[in-house]
Amino acid sequence: MSAVELATGVYRIPTAPADLLNTVAFVDDDGSVTLVDCGLKSSPKRLLPALAAMGKKPEDVRRIVLTHAHSDHAGGLRAVVDATGADVVVHERDAVYVRTGTAPKSDRSHPLGRLLNRLPGGGFAAAEVSKEVADGDVLPVAGGLRIVHTPGHTPGHVSLLHEPTGVLVTGDAIFNVRRLRYSAAVFCTDAKLSRETAARLGELEFEVAAFTHGPEIRHQAREAVRAFLRGRPR
Repeated sequence: MSAVELATGVYRIPTAPADLLNTVAFVDDDGSVTLVDCGLKSSPKRLLPALAAMGKKPEDVRRIVLTHAHSDHAGGLRAVVDATGADVVVHERDAVYVRTGTAPKSDRSHPLGRLLNRLPGGGFAAAEVSKEVADGDVLPVAGGLRIVHTPGHTPGHVSLLHEPTGVLVTGDAIFNVRRLRYSAAVFCTDAKLSRETAARLGELEFEVAAFTHGPEIRHQAREAVRAFLRGRPR
């Protein structure tokens, strides 16, 4: 599965069949690469060859930004860090989970969430965090990548807005698997809060909506996302 160009210097790299799981890559003017998420433990087997097909070596990857500390986004993190030496950037409220390789607890108000909390597993290989970020921070990534804190899926879940190209990375605030949808409540730390904070995305200006689950929306992306958030999917 090869990289899909979303805008100049911005690529979606599928790391699971049918676009079910994606990493987003930003290429800077100096050729360095910033990755958003690293997928499952098995994802580096797809991610690193995709970068090679883009003409990028592992050492070109300088930074990895995590949308949140779940194993389908951070499962491949340690392997990619080991291969590239990249710095890891994560919201300050999810940093402890990345450092310990543990996922936040599921929503205790949900019966299945309480069940999941009693089951073993769900973790991933721990990694060092080089930088903690907060809402509104702008990372020096290809002209500026803004942190938009959208908690609820996890305490430190973030979406990312690349203002130079108008690409919005929603993280798990919104999925695009078959249709636009919210994350299943059982996988959230606070499902109600997750839906509330997803509304922030409708306030942003963007041209392309990129999803960590599902393909991007290019045509009238902002209108489609806003219609979904209003409860009137297009």
